[in-house]
Amino acid sequence: MPHSTASTLNQVKQLCPLHSSIATCLNQLRQTKIQFLNLGNIIICPQQRCILFFQQRSLMQIETFSA
Repeated sequence: MPHSTASTLNQVKQLCPLHSSIATCLNQLRQTKIQFLNLGNIIICPQQRCILFFQQRSLMQIETFSA
């Protein structure tokens, strides 16, 4: 299980590199069929167990969380 979480997190990091725009990330997530919850400056990807933090529409940080 942990290795699949790590690989999906790496996928998100490849799709949404730091400082990419929120629009780019949303489009990439949609295209790859990754489910997400858009809360404005925060995007949560529950299956990947990660949270993307944006500031001024630019990706600043990706954090993971446990179930």
